[in-house]
Amino acid sequence: MDFSYKFYRTTGDAWDAMRQTLLSATKSIFWEVYIFIDDTVGARFVEILCEKAKAGVDVKLVLDSMGSFSISSLSLARLRGAGAEVLWYNKLHPELHLGKWFRRIWKRNHRKVLIVDENVAFLGGVNVSAKFGAWYDIYLRLTGKIVRPLLKGFAKTYTHSGGEKEKVRHLLHPKITELEGWKDRFKYFLSSPIYTRFSPLRRLYISGLAMAKESFNLLTPYYVPDKEFLQLISKAKNRGVKVNLFLPARPDYVVLDWIARAYYELTHKAGANIYLLDKMNHGKAMTVDNKAGFVGSANFTPRSFFDNEEAGVHFSDEQMVADLNNILESWKEEATPFNLEEWKKRGWRNKFKEWWGKRFERFM
Repeated sequence: MDFSYKFYRTTGDAWDAMRQTLLSATKSIFWEVYIFIDDTVGARFVEILCEKAKAGVDVKLVLDSMGSFSISSLSLARLRGAGAEVLWYNKLHPELHLGKWFRRIWKRNHRKVLIVDENVAFLGGVNVSAKFGAWYDIYLRLTGKIVRPLLKGFAKTYTHSGGEKEKVRHLLHPKITELEGWKDRFKYFLSSPIYTRFSPLRRLYISGLAMAKESFNLLTPYYVPDKEFLQLISKAKNRGVKVNLFLPARPDYVVLDWIARAYYELTHKAGANIYLLDKMNHGKAMTVDNKAGFVGSANFTPRSFFDNEEAGVHFSDEQMVADLNNILESWKEEATPFNLEEWKKRGWRNKFKEWWGKRFERFM
């Protein structure tokens, strides 16, 4: 199976690659994204999308109605006027049935998947807004027939958001007969709360840690572990597994910062090494034993596991895993290791914030 890949470790680098790929589009652009804001960064993407739509490229966007709430009416009108189709995922309109409305509004499309010409795909944690420009992140570009299963995922989201099924019928049944053996090396995770309450992404992290023999690395911007995960860290340590957790020292959401800090000591005592990055890191990734890796959009939180539409890819290609591990190792050198003795000296105010944050963890 012929394919190529590339990892991007900063939001800015990912944007540059996305723009270049969009400019080369000749057939189609399918993009589902959580946050798309038409500021100084987003406006450049709007320009390209309008240009391509006017040239006859099939441009379809699915924006999350909460995450992309701030995109201007002017940009939406320009996109639609140029011929692009823009749909909202779970649009924020009132309903007479309040309970149904609340359950629906809580479920968001947190995916960040861009597919160009049905042959090049980007997926990972990258949104579109100028405020993210200085962040670290993990975004993966895949090229080749290997991206076909992502087309089906986009088509399902598109129809759920009100798109006409006839326009994407060919995407709902992608030809995968030519991808002989691809499932041995790649598995896509397109989780959706619409169809099940089971979380395949949570199970992926759990099973990865449970089966690790040498090392387990987890990168996440937000960290809300459960009892089972903490127990598995302890069991992994007893097996001689090196468990490394990479977190931003100061994530962008204060409450999620408090919650993560409430678990620092428990996680460290269970046996994990915690590396705190001074720069905001929005990446979501995992490696196991230098043999398997994962990149996606899901945070290590209950909402990502059980309430959001998420997307990611698990792979066993040795070179891909090595490249991802090299990125994590470079961040390890920049990070500050968690020090339990210093941590115990924190004041009562910080302890209170941690206690208070845990009251909200099931909503995060």
